Amino acid sequence: MAPRPFWKGYLKLSLVTCPVAMTPATTESEKVRFHTLNRKSGHRVVSQYVDAVSGKPVADDDEVKGYQRGEDEYVLLEDDEIDAVALESTRTIDIDMFVDADSIGWIWYDKPHYLTPDDPVGEEAFSVIRDAMQSTGTVGISRLVMYRRERAVMLEPRGKGIVL
Repeated sequence: MAPRPFWKGYLKLSLVTCPVAMTPATTESEKVRFHTLNRKSGHRVVSQYVDAVSGKPVADDDEVKGYQRGEDEYVLLEDDEIDAVALESTRTIDIDMFVDADSIGWIWYDKPHYLTPDDPVGEEAFSVIRDAMQSTGTVGISRLVMYRRERAVMLEPRGKGIVL
């Protein structure tokens, strides 16, 4: 079964914009996963947060995020405070610059994703951007907000698509 796109947005270079879809290049669907079970009943076991000092379970309403500043010193952050500073995604991959394809070492590569045109109208613009990178031996550099984090991405032409 072919993986489905998990992100849709736009690829932009100057005044040229085209709709694109992102699909993971690798999958973990074949990966073997184990669950922890109760040996006696055979039922799955669920995790529960427990106070590190008292050993008592902590109710969901009593859980809060904390940033450690020192030993036993934390800055407490409520969910609404974290949401207030979260990055908003424009769902646009705006190519900032081009660099030689061999100037970025493999050590910087992370999980690869395929970028493909998302509709027939955008295919021509997508092809122009991809083919220009391929003919000049360059890759595009951009930033992308994914999973509430801004990430630096490299766009490399590969076959009929682009690998992110």
